[in-house]
Amino acid sequence: MEATSKRINDREVVLTRIVKAPRALVWKVCADPAHIDQWWGPNGYTNKTISHELRVGGQWKYTMTYVDGTVYPNLITWTEVSPIDRLVYDHGDWENPRMFKGSLTFADVEGGTLITLRTEMPTKEALDMAVEKHDAIEGGKQTLARLAAYVETR
Repeated sequence: MEATSKRINDREVVLTRIVKAPRALVWKVCADPAHIDQWWGPNGYTNKTISHELRVGGQWKYTMTYVDGTVYPNLITWTEVSPIDRLVYDHGDWENPRMFKGSLTFADVEGGTLITLRTEMPTKEALDMAVEKHDAIEGGKQTLARLAAYVETR
């Protein structure tokens, strides 16, 4: 099933997708960097985890490298960790660790797990730029598709 997206308001976008796998497995591949590095991010990117501590206040420091060789530093700071239910985080880079807020939620549905990816930008202008300049909605859909493809082969 393909991901769906909805712009909630001037600052938020929500993407959802049903993954054909049990919620505990979907959670595991979203919480363990050995798995996350295999699927996180839009098409054309590869990840390398530098450090990962999954706890409130803990951080996931990683790089995303595009096929052209450009390396993008990323930093996620966990603000809520509710095993197999929800991950909430601040997302940025090493110099600006709180560019926007994000969350992943996991729910049992017939046939698998409904995963919801929510992104909240600080302003309407920031969301407009992310959507128009960086194709954030399509990138989110590709990320969830990569997650589904990875999980469904486990």
